[in-house]
Amino acid sequence: MCEGGISRGDTPVRLPFRTESSQVPHLALPAAAATPPLGLVERLFTFFFGAIEAEPLGLKRFDRDRFPELYPATLTETAPPVDGDDAEVATFRPLLARTQLAARPLRLVYDAAADGWTATAFHARVDRGGASVVVARTAGGATVGGYNPKGWVGYGEARGSIAAFLFTWPDGDTAGRPVKLRKVGRGAMAVIDKPEDGPTFGADAFVVPLQPPRAAWAPGERDRLARSKLGSYYERLPNGRNHLFAPTESGSGVTLEALRVYQGVYAEGEEIPFSDALPFSLD
Repeated sequence: MCEGGISRGDTPVRLPFRTESSQVPHLALPAAAATPPLGLVERLFTFFFGAIEAEPLGLKRFDRDRFPELYPATLTETAPPVDGDDAEVATFRPLLARTQLAARPLRLVYDAAADGWTATAFHARVDRGGASVVVARTAGGATVGGYNPKGWVGYGEARGSIAAFLFTWPDGDTAGRPVKLRKVGRGAMAVIDKPEDGPTFGADAFVVPLQPPRAAWAPGERDRLARSKLGSYYERLPNGRNHLFAPTESGSGVTLEALRVYQGVYAEGEEIPFSDALPFSLD
């Protein structure tokens, strides 16, 4: 997302009661709040199955507040700053609302300029680190990236998540409002995790192979190629454009000037979600 210094761095309502015990005085309790009338569906359910439980069988309900990443990325909410955010993280932090990284400190784990423009270097730094944010800058000036809720492990899996999204500042002005693009077609193939490739969102939505794709490209450009085709796996831009990059660039191939990945900071011994293979998924 930008240039600049980088461092690695509802309560149940109890009905009022009275006690007739002479040893305990009568209590003046507030009246219970009126219960709103049930709708038709709720009345039918209650008639056949009984009252609706807040926690059926002791299990919490799957609502958006408890399990936000079971729902598509929000387009109306933003995450507040977190102490320690550097300049680049501060630009994309608002996009992380209702994700597992929304309030977690982030650290830079992979910087292609320092660690190498290779898939091997990429996976050595990001595998088993959990949910991640990819940020890249194109030669045409666009700042683009994506949020991968399931991370990478390098097992060749298609890691699904309806909460994944892409983002872009096509003109590169990160002081302005970014375009946030949600996953489409449910969560399948949100990220393709091949050990021989770099970050790959969908089959073609945002792909950074990190390997020489065309012999005709200059040696310093081959491993920095990125391509983007929106619509099949992630939303298109509001203006209909089908790639993430600058208006003057082509989705079939651009040269990246920067590529970085950020992951959450976890305490020693703390479990990192999705840091291994995904044997079963509802996405």
